[in-house]
Amino acid sequence: MARVLGANDRLRLGLIGGGARGQELLSQALKLPNVELVAVADVYTRRHDEVRRVAPAARAFSDHRRLLDLKDVDAVLVASPLHCHARHFLDTIAAGKDLYAEKTMTWSIPEAEACLAAAKRSDRVIQIGLQHVSTGAFADARKWVADGVVGKVTSVQSWMSRNTPRGHGQWVRPVPSDCTADNVQWDLFLDGRPARPFDAFRFINWRLFWEFSGGNITENMVHQLSWIMGVLDLPVPVAAYMSGGVFSEKDGREVPDTIAVTLDFPTDLVVTWQSTFSNSRYGLGERILGSHGTVERVSGSTDMVTGRLTSGVRYDPEKANRPDGVAVLGQSP
Repeated sequence: MARVLGANDRLRLGLIGGGARGQELLSQALKLPNVELVAVADVYTRRHDEVRRVAPAARAFSDHRRLLDLKDVDAVLVASPLHCHARHFLDTIAAGKDLYAEKTMTWSIPEAEACLAAAKRSDRVIQIGLQHVSTGAFADARKWVADGVVGKVTSVQSWMSRNTPRGHGQWVRPVPSDCTADNVQWDLFLDGRPARPFDAFRFINWRLFWEFSGGNITENMVHQLSWIMGVLDLPVPVAAYMSGGVFSEKDGREVPDTIAVTLDFPTDLVVTWQSTFSNSRYGLGERILGSHGTVERVSGSTDMVTGRLTSGVRYDPEKANRPDGVAVLGQSP
């Protein structure tokens, strides 16, 4: 059974995955009252040192199972690389801990099915980190749809565009000098993948390789698609199509830098999503195209913790069906 917290009780956290995203989640968690970090688990010793700069008393482990053995951990934040998510999800639930796991929930569909089954059997509190659905823009857009001012929606356009100066590869992170076989538990990182010699570049830049990552589909499309599906209360799509390739970043990566996705939904709706790593003009956004109005959420930047967009969300009426309608800006915080 879950431990019932009183007003003066402390929520004792464990962190699995102490990289940049894990440290960001931790910084937000530690702003809450009565929260403390008990332990961090990461296969790279550098992350132990970085996390303990903000939580000096935290114990540090290379193997996440040692963290989960601790009786004084109530809940776990998981921000490990995608291919490890399922193992960390299942092991956390089996250990009787509550769980906040970063998106995407798992690397594969069979893993997702296993995690869903485990969640249904468990009494744990479980949340997947899709923060865009926790924003005021989400609440406003969902209300406009429910109120009927958007009308019949048959098409949604969405996109994510980024760029950096030539010669500075997209998504390519520098490899620290201490990223060596002595400081990384490489076998734990591979998590059952075929054995290979330690590769510092592949370790730091795991997002670029299919055996660890789903590319920009699982890094960014998942955020936008969760927002679209939540606003429109959509079921699972019946068909998915994708084209693209490695067109601009010729650096040995496997996942595409240019993508076009089309999703067919059984509600007579098509959702498209496009991504490029060689042009940032249109930033990130979605347009829900309805017979009575358009919902548009467009931003050049996104806060990856809160999900807030710099320009929020707006509604514009279709004069053909709402001649007296007026444009509305989202107001919810």
